[in-house]
Amino acid sequence: MTTHPMIRRLRRSTEPLIGIAAALMLWEVTGRQVANATLVPMPAMVWKAFLAMMADDLPRDILASLLHLAIGYGLGTLCGLALALLAASSRWLDAVIDPFAEFLRPISPIAWIPLAILFLGVGRAVPIFLIFYASVFPIFVSTLVGIRRVDANLVHAARSLGAPRRLVISHVILPAALPAVVSGARLSMGVAWMALVAGEIVGGDAGIGWRILWYQEFFQMDRVMAAILVVGVLGLAADTALRLLQQRASRWNPAPEATP
Repeated sequence: MTTHPMIRRLRRSTEPLIGIAAALMLWEVTGRQVANATLVPMPAMVWKAFLAMMADDLPRDILASLLHLAIGYGLGTLCGLALALLAASSRWLDAVIDPFAEFLRPISPIAWIPLAILFLGVGRAVPIFLIFYASVFPIFVSTLVGIRRVDANLVHAARSLGAPRRLVISHVILPAALPAVVSGARLSMGVAWMALVAGEIVGGDAGIGWRILWYQEFFQMDRVMAAILVVGVLGLAADTALRLLQQRASRWNPAPEATP
C-alpha cells in the first residue's frame, strides 16, 4: 500500500516532536518523583525563567555568543579550506601540513584554555580562539578528502582547454568537492558550539556560557537550565541550516561525502 506524499511529509515533520515530547514528560515525572525542584527545576519553571531572561539580559548574551561564533567559525572555516587547498596542491606541502594538522587535531580545545587566558586575557578573544581552533580541523580533513576524490579527468580537461590554476580551483575542484566541504562545515559547527560554551564559561566576559556560570554562582538553576536549552536550540538551528545546504549540495553533485 502506497502512502500519500502529504502524509509522508507530515509524518517526517512530526517524528522529531515525539522525541521532544517524550523527553519533556520524562523530565517532568522524574523531577516530581525523584529530584529536588531546586536542583532540577520543572519544565514550567524553566519556561518561566526563560521568559524573564528574555526581558532581561538574555538577548544581549545571545548576540554576544553569535558574534563569537561568527568570527571564530568564519575564520576557522576559511583557514581549514585554505590549508586543504594548499595540501592538495603539492605533495611537499601535504607532507608538511597534514602531519602537523593530525598532531593538533586530537588535542581538545579545552586543553588550550590556560594558555589562551595567559596570552589573551579574559574576554572575547578566548572563546573566539577556541572556536577557531575547534573549527579548523573538521573542515580541513573533510575538504582535503573531498578534493582528493575529485575526478582527475575533469581537472585534466579544464587544463587542456587552457584554464588557469585559479579557475581550475574555483570552477572545477571546489564545486566537485562541495558536498565534502559542507559536510566538514557541519561537523565544525557542532564542535564550535561546544568550544564556545567552554570558552565563555572559563575565559569569557559575555555570552550565554558566561551567563550560565553567573546564574550558577547565585544558584538560579532554573535559569541555568533555560540557558543550556537556548544553546541547544541555537545549535540545532545552525545544524539544520547546514544540513539543508548539505542536501542541496549532494543533489547538485552526488559525489561521495568525506567524513573525518
